[in-house]
Amino acid sequence: MNENIVDLLVYLFENYLSEQTNLNEQYTKNNIYSGLEQAGFERNAIDSAFDWLLSVNDDSKQHINQSADAIRVYSPLELSILDEEGVEFISYLESTGILTPTTRELLLNGLLNLNADNIDVDDLQWLALIILFSQPDEEQAFASMESLMFDPPVDHEH
Repeated sequence: MNENIVDLLVYLFENYLSEQTNLNEQYTKNNIYSGLEQAGFERNAIDSAFDWLLSVNDDSKQHINQSADAIRVYSPLELSILDEEGVEFISYLESTGILTPTTRELLLNGLLNLNADNIDVDDLQWLALIILFSQPDEEQAFASMESLMFDPPVDHEH
């Protein structure tokens, strides 16, 4: 998988998985496949994106208990995908409460499942948003992530 999968996941989220869309009522899997193919995505990439979404949902059954002062040490494989800015961004999301230890691990596992060489912060934002959207009881974290991504920064100058 490569960058194209991230683009496909973002397109899928924006066009089919948004909170205004009830996937079960409005779309069938075949309709979604057709729509994605018409948008220019290849069937192999579509299959990979659906597999990725399913793997994230399968992994969501885990729960991680972590003490407040614990530090996450990243593996060499994780560091080969994330640069320093990406690691700092994930730490920021945790420090603001957007990511919990469990959703952080879902994000990291999702990154590993992409088999990408390098994930930038923009991709991290989208993948975190998609993961938070797919998790029960993460509505506030999803709203906070959405706000971080789309709301203009507040200027505190007088």
